[in-house]
Amino acid sequence: MGARRFTLWAVIVIGLISFLIGSLLRSLISPADFIYVVTDLGEVGEMRGGWREVKRLVEVKYIVGGWDFQIAVVRRH
Repeated sequence: MGARRFTLWAVIVIGLISFLIGSLLRSLISPADFIYVVTDLGEVGEMRGGWREVKRLVEVKYIVGGWDFQIAVVRRH
């Protein structure tokens, strides 16, 4: 019987796709960050309506000068 064979290129592509899908799922399952955004200095003491839930999809740390690159989704509370 003929055994199914894959080229090295196909194995590398399948491995890369699997890694990226696993990384995306891990980032969606991980806990979210919550931040408070102040749009008006009068809101500082009141804490009304400025909460945001941030889930990171992609994060690359220390790109240039200590800056990070992030792609995230944000839900307003």
